[in-house]
Amino acid sequence: MYPRNLTWVKLKEYIDSGRGPLVIPIGSLEGHGAHLPIDTDAIIASFVADELARRSEWISLPPIIYTIAVPVRPGNVYIEPEVFGAYLSSIIKHFIEFGQRRFVIVLGHGGPDIKNTIIKVCDDLCRKYGATIAVFHIAHVLNKLGLVDTSKDKHAGVWETSIVMAIDASLVGNLSIYKETNPKKYGVVGDPLQASSETGYRYIEAVINYMENFIKSPKFKECYYDWL
Repeated sequence: MYPRNLTWVKLKEYIDSGRGPLVIPIGSLEGHGAHLPIDTDAIIASFVADELARRSEWISLPPIIYTIAVPVRPGNVYIEPEVFGAYLSSIIKHFIEFGQRRFVIVLGHGGPDIKNTIIKVCDDLCRKYGATIAVFHIAHVLNKLGLVDTSKDKHAGVWETSIVMAIDASLVGNLSIYKETNPKKYGVVGDPLQASSETGYRYIEAVINYMENFIKSPKFKECYYDWL
């Protein structure tokens, strides 16, 4: 959340001023190999959202963590799309009722179910309330910028491990396990052994610059999904 000491008074003043969007990070609880936390998607989305907000003195909210993960292991929490959609809609509608009209969603988790649910919710809010909502999927932005081939580096590989290293290296477990065992055994698609904090910093900077340029452009005037 940015600012970290946000009070309801400051939030009301921000909304009343119409100064900028509310930034909402969305992650998941999902296994990320044997080396990254199960809330990796939320860690990354929150950091990017907070830094995006900090640079322009906008406000970012705490992350939505329990979303739609394929329930193939105990760390993967699956919320039914209808339930998640209603929850997300209620959150955004709350702020619309207090006068906020512009929102940015920073999505750290992928998959068709969560993307389709977000599109359905945001299209409905834009149509009913005249809201403006831009949704950025971090992995897709990196792919679009030519920095990551997400068909190969898809899950808990170089890019996610690098970004978590840049955020807080203490959160990254022992990578040597992958010298002895195929990473796919732990649900990894990619090679975390190639990760570095320097790469992570570069990816974070590129993603934030991309989002910031869009939000401050005339294009930010209706519902937008960067993967469409």
